[in-house]
Parts: sequence; structure tokens; C-alpha cells
Amino acid sequence: MGGDTVTEGTGVGIDRYLGPGTKVRRDAYFNDDAHMTSEFGVVVHCWLDDEIGMYDCYVAFFGDELPTGKPIETPYVLRYAAVGLADLDE
Repeated sequence: MGGDTVTEGTGVGIDRYLGPGTKVRRDAYFNDDAHMTSEFGVVVHCWLDDEIGMYDCYVAFFGDELPTGKPIETPYVLRYAAVGLADLDE
């Protein structure tokens, strides 16, 4: 994709507000694979959700790296609790 893959990040496991434009990483294991997979994105909107009692976010994800300049592919927007996202801007 021609972007930056960032391995550092803070805040996973901490409920906090993430402002629009915050670069984030989501780590997960898929299909019983022993290797962690990361996807990188940018927060579109974040709010305190009374139903779950924590911050919830819409994130535009770009896949395995953040693009520099205009993205080649359109990002996909998913909803995740802020507690599960690493803040790459801190």
C-alpha cells in the first residue's frame, strides 16, 4: 500500500476518548492462528456510549498499514470500543 507500518502504540486496555483523526492499531488473532494480526486506521468519530459504559468509536481501517497521501483503496469503517485500540499518536 505504500504506507507506514507502526508497531508502537499506547492505551490498549484503557477506556479513553480518541479524537477524530487519531491513528490507531487493532490487534487480533484470526481463525485460530497463533500469530497476531494488526490492522491500522484513523478514528472517524468517538463517543461515550451509555449502553456499554465506555467510549465507542467508528474507525476507517486501511488494512495492514497506514497510507501516506491518497489511499490506493477505499478504507472500511468498523465500530470498536476505544479500550481495544492502540493510540499511535501518543
